This record gives sequence, C-alpha cells and structure tokens, in this order.
Amino acid sequence: MYQKMYEPFRIGNVEIKNRLVCSAIFERAAADGRITEKIEERYRKLAEGGSGLILTGMQAVCASGRKGPDMVTTDYDGYTADMRRIADEAHRSGAKIFVQLQHCGAQTSPEEGYDHFAVCGTRKPDGTIYHEAAGEELKKLAADFGAAAGRCKAAGADGVQIHCTHGYLLNTFLSPSTNHRTDAYGGPIENRARILFEVCEAVRESVGEGYPVAVKFSFSDLIENSITPEESLFVLKRLEELGMDMEEISSGMVLDGSPRSFSPFVKAGVNEAPFLRSAEAVAEQVRIPVVSVCGYRSPELVERVLETTKIAAVAFGRPLICEPDLPNRWKSDPAPSRCLSCNQCRKTAEQFGIVTCAVRGAGAV
Repeated sequence: MYQKMYEPFRIGNVEIKNRLVCSAIFERAAADGRITEKIEERYRKLAEGGSGLILTGMQAVCASGRKGPDMVTTDYDGYTADMRRIADEAHRSGAKIFVQLQHCGAQTSPEEGYDHFAVCGTRKPDGTIYHEAAGEELKKLAADFGAAAGRCKAAGADGVQIHCTHGYLLNTFLSPSTNHRTDAYGGPIENRARILFEVCEAVRESVGEGYPVAVKFSFSDLIENSITPEESLFVLKRLEELGMDMEEISSGMVLDGSPRSFSPFVKAGVNEAPFLRSAEAVAEQVRIPVVSVCGYRSPELVERVLETTKIAAVAFGRPLICEPDLPNRWKSDPAPSRCLSCNQCRKTAEQFGIVTCAVRGAGAV
C-alpha cells in the first residue's frame, strides 16, 4: 500500500529498517532515576509495533540535572545493565534505539541536591532561584554529556540524541529570548551556540567515530525574539561539520508548561505537520538525514513528504502513545492515527505509573 515509508535508510553506519521513527516521550516512570519494568515494557511494545528507530524519553546526563525522581538518569549503579535489556528487546524486533540525553537547566527539581543553574539567573514562580551557569559548571556539563553517551554505547544503544529543544538548558542558550549573557556564551549566534557545540564535541570524543550521534533542535522558539531561520541553519550546518549524524527538527519552548508554543492541536487531513517547512529547509542545506516531527496523523501525508522532499524520515510522539503498533497497522489499514491530539496523555502518569493514552488508558503504552 505504502512503499517509501517502509524503505530502510542510514544514520551514520546504522541501517534503520523503515522511515517511521518513535520520537522521544518523557515517560515519567522512573523509580528515583532508575529504569522500571513499565519503561522496559513501553519500549518492547514500541519495537514490536514496527517503529524502525526508537528515541527514548529524555534521560538525564547526571542525577542532579533531571526534572525529578521520575526521570531516568544515566549515572546510577546498574544503569548499563538496565538499558541493555531495553536495547536487546528493541533489537529482537529489528528496531534500533537511541537514548535522548538531557540536562533540564531551570526545569530541574527545586528540591535540594539538584543543579540550580540556568542560562541566566532566574527566579521561578515557586520561589526557586536558578543562578547563571558559571564556566566550570558548563565545562562539567559537556563532560557529563560525554560520559553519559559513553554509558549508552556500553549498554548497547545504537546511538544517542542530544536534546536541544522545548525550553531545556541547551535550547535556552540558543534563544535570544532567554540568553542575555555578556560572556563568551551570549550575544551573537556563534556564542549562544557555543555550549551546544562543546557538548557535541565531548560526546563525539567519548563515543568515537562511527557511533551515531543525533541532535533534536528547535528551529523556531515560536515566541517573540526567537532564534531566526538564518541562525538555526548556521547552527545545524555547523553540527554536521562537527560530525553529527542526524537532525530531528521541532520547534517551540513551552517555558510556561502550556502547549502555547508547542504541540499544537492537529486534525488528520486538515492541519498536520506544522513544522514540516522548517524540516524541509534544513534538509535542503545539510547532507545528513533530517527527521521531521510533530503533528503527523495520515499515512498519505507521510508517504508524500518522503517521496517529494529530502526529508529522510518522519517521527511520531503522541500517535505512538495511543497506538504503539501504528507502523505495523499502516501496512494494511490506511486509517489515520487514532490520536485525538488532546494532550491529556501528559497527565496520566500519576494514575498509570507511566505517561499513556488518556483515552485508551493502560491498553496503550
């Protein structure tokens, strides 16, 4: 029925069996940072459901950089063995799996013991003060990303993805709306992107040549005083030069916790793929694979995008929470995703112990 979406493609030296990617969804299911059976079960279902590449929910490069205890951290004793079980499950179904790496910056927990630094000094509504990250803290940040990537490689993950979107630390350095620094990490885009480049260099040095390293990137902040298209293209082309192997193009910062600048309501066949044009622009400028994410619901659109643009693959978040077997279903059933774009999945972790579909409940993932 559809051909292009089921053709393989390569990210670095890794072949992905199809062009349907599971984008990262924060599971909110860790046990004080540790991978749980619910998390393992999620990725088993996604792999069995036919996704060619699975990007894990964001995992903290250090325990002090996570949102809270329900976020996986890569530096606990036993992480490598726990992550290896997930990787092995993915491989049994022919999927590849990349770990998404993150430091949450001013979105870390306000509790004692967490990092309370940000791109610039800020006071949150709950009264927590996050100070401007100092040079030594940024040096450690890059080293933490590198060390975390090394642990992911040791665990059998097929690659890593550096998270640079949606109002987390690296994204806030890039945006002029949040970066008001006057040192080497502020001002022109070359400076605002400096820490991202340093992180990428540290990761590459840690994992060596040939191991896939991807970046998820916000092309626009979708707010006033946003990073510009020209600045984004400058950064994305530089990332290719630094040896990055894939770029997933999103947008939005979501700094106030609302969907105002991200996750827009979409309806199958009406207003799908709101960030497609940005991904197309990037794909025209770089030679590495570009993945387009957000708002894809109809297989007809996915197939058309893959056939008529230079975009290498399309990624899904909420549709695969609703239907983890969507890639397999589309081989015989062309009905659009059953996802309603209600965004209520983000509120389900307390009830089900993991973010899942609010409509289908635990019957989804």
